[in-house]
Amino acid sequence: MDVVYGKDVAKKIQKNKIPREIWFDFKDTFEAFADTQNFRIFDIKKLVNKGPYVYYRLRVRNYRALFHMDKDFIYVEDIAPRGEVYK
Repeated sequence: MDVVYGKDVAKKIQKNKIPREIWFDFKDTFEAFADTQNFRIFDIKKLVNKGPYVYYRLRVRNYRALFHMDKDFIYVEDIAPRGEVYK
């Protein structure tokens, strides 16, 4: 499984809106999750279904990542602080 990061995530990384150590933690976690696909190892929860995808959230410290996946890819839509990511 490969990890694909959305345009919003790329912009936040370029503008340093996501701290470097947080970004590396998310990157490492997504790569490990792509290899194992085990929800129990990581702090991942299924969110209420809105639209055509089943969304999940991954928690790293005070930041959250929203993503969805299919059989080949993990699509990371957003990474933001806890209070901002669900807006």
